Amino acid sequence: MSSVAPLAPVRPAPASAFRQPATWTSAEIGGAEGLMHRLSPAQAAAMVSLARSLSGRPVESITREDVGDPEVLAVIAAIRFEIRHGKGGIVLSGIDADAITEDEFSRLFWALGTHLGRGVVQSSKRDLIGRVEKRKDNPEQRGYQLDIELGSHCDFHEILALGCYRKADSGGESGLCSSLAVHDEIAATRPDLLAALYQGFPHQSATIDDLSDHDVPVFCDVGGVISAYYHRLFYANAARETGRAIPPLLEEALQLFETLTRRPDIRATFLLQPGEMVFWHNFVNLHSRNSFTDRPEHRRLLFRLWLHAYDGEGRPMAADFTERARIMDRAHEQGRPGIIYHLDGMKE
Repeated sequence: MSSVAPLAPVRPAPASAFRQPATWTSAEIGGAEGLMHRLSPAQAAAMVSLARSLSGRPVESITREDVGDPEVLAVIAAIRFEIRHGKGGIVLSGIDADAITEDEFSRLFWALGTHLGRGVVQSSKRDLIGRVEKRKDNPEQRGYQLDIELGSHCDFHEILALGCYRKADSGGESGLCSSLAVHDEIAATRPDLLAALYQGFPHQSATIDDLSDHDVPVFCDVGGVISAYYHRLFYANAARETGRAIPPLLEEALQLFETLTRRPDIRATFLLQPGEMVFWHNFVNLHSRNSFTDRPEHRRLLFRLWLHAYDGEGRPMAADFTERARIMDRAHEQGRPGIIYHLDGMKE
């Protein structure tokens, strides 16, 4: 990431300057219910019909032109609006997973994603649709192939989505937390810590050689638009590689940040049911997952999409936020691991 120019210093915005729909708390929206979008019977039937029509199709052959049903397009319009102008996250409910196969569900999921952004491969296996399931063959220790708890964090691409085909025997609840609401709370209660989060610290993220030569912020303000990138492990990696300690004020700020993301009045927690999908903006909302337990005859299976926003639709953000995704894309396209973890803890 050393090729990315650092941001000019930014004065942290007061909380009142950015209160918007994406600055939500679980308490304000009524918990997970406030994120829910339930399909009408006609919309649910149209989804099943579209899924069946895509059965067996190579993923890369499915484009936006394959989605023409007005009922499905109306749902897509609602998802796009919520991601770009609303809370930044939405849970879609009402698709009958029992009526379609695993293959059909995954193709439907991809087809919806083509209207939101450009999908990319998610590992050295060149999988456009990631299978989120516990796996024994997981040499890179990717978090989405483990059954451990994953605390609130960001991934790398602008728009993310998870679709549940089979839930765990127990556990596996998901969570969304507005990073703007966390910013709001820090600005209101500990404004002395906010500047440290705008300053940040060097980052190591995609490969062992990917160490920035400048500070990468948690929060950025570009043209009055606040965005956030939080994955504390990468600050810890950089501190170890450089021999520099994370500054005490930033360390305190990161601890507060993480504490706030766990508060039930801020983070909305929900268990995706079979057929449900969640879509969110990665730099507006943090996501999390509780640990889960499988049975051999009943194993949790979700699908995942990583999407770049289409040209002209991206959020104005610090260059570092999106550069990280492009580094991973290049590695995955070449059949190389896009990320290497060096510490125990939160994993992508």
